[in-house]
Amino acid sequence: MESRVDLKEIYPLGIGTFRIDLMEKEESMNALMKSFELGQNYIDTSYLYENGKVMEFIREFVEKVGREKLFITTKIEPTVEKITDIEEQLNQYLEVMKIDYVDCLMLHSVIFTKLSLTQTYKEMNRMVELGKARTLGLSNANLEQLKEIDEQYPISIYEGVYNLECKLNEDIGLIDYCRDNHILFCAYQPLRRNRTANRNYPLLVALSEKYSKTQNQIILNWLLKEKKLNVLIKTTNSSRIHENINSLDFEMEQKDYQSLNLFRAQEFDNITIDWEGKGGITIDQLANQFE
Repeated sequence: MESRVDLKEIYPLGIGTFRIDLMEKEESMNALMKSFELGQNYIDTSYLYENGKVMEFIREFVEKVGREKLFITTKIEPTVEKITDIEEQLNQYLEVMKIDYVDCLMLHSVIFTKLSLTQTYKEMNRMVELGKARTLGLSNANLEQLKEIDEQYPISIYEGVYNLECKLNEDIGLIDYCRDNHILFCAYQPLRRNRTANRNYPLLVALSEKYSKTQNQIILNWLLKEKKLNVLIKTTNSSRIHENINSLDFEMEQKDYQSLNLFRAQEFDNITIDWEGKGGITIDQLANQFE
């Protein structure tokens, strides 16, 4: 189990960088610094975000706080056509961020490689052996694909969509597999970019009033305390950063957690996911289907 990451290293609220505002760089940097000061040390990166410009911005952040104080995850992107693409991509990312290694290297989606998953992860594991990555992760795969890789090259972190409305990864047993096999499940779009709260579901409204918390705090508290998942969340608003952090500072009654466990959003349940990238709705787009 040596290749698994020590979960004690990672604060449960991770810093997402998708759509970070590069037009207001000072505000965005202040937000990153505030998040870090409050304990957030897991930062998720991707070259796809603004064609590398977000990674360049992250480099400035790393220089300010120190590489050793951050847990940096990055992703192999589309399209891997030959085995050498993997090391070439990673070398590029390390150069852009001016770091020697990433803490977790993952495939952004299984549809992003034209090689077999085994071939892809064999080469990614070589990056671990070379010291360019500490651990391996996976994102946007189904349970069978996760098992296939994990049995050969142990996965430390799985980044996947999960929130109050989108529970597919739980339904297919993927979250249970992660829990049973010491894989950290990190949920992206935990609030659906505030769209869940904007719907004012009666359950969320009632719990918000009962505990004198925002609806988003209710959702995050449920994910963190009851589901025991980590979350990826992005904001450049200082008060929202504090709001997110403070979602850890209260407990709800078990009956209320259970009500959230049982909540279903039928329109999301009715979506069939295209796991092979054949033109349907892929898992990474599930949370974006409805306002």
